[in-house]
Amino acid sequence: MSIQFLSHNEVCELTGARTKAGQILNLKKNGVRHTIKMNGWPSVTVMAVTAVGMFEPEKPAWKSRKAS
Repeated sequence: MSIQFLSHNEVCELTGARTKAGQILNLKKNGVRHTIKMNGWPSVTVMAVTAVGMFEPEKPAWKSRKAS
């Protein structure tokens, strides 16, 4: 399975911004996982946008530590 990334135009459409700073600000504000490339532009995987809720950790059930 290879990692697929959104194109520059798709990131622009997703964020509504065409500048590096604007895109990064919008991605952070909306909690979209991304990395910053060496050239300063954000990089977003397709999975970060389409797999909403897939990676939420399960909450452990509460257990009492009190000795019975």
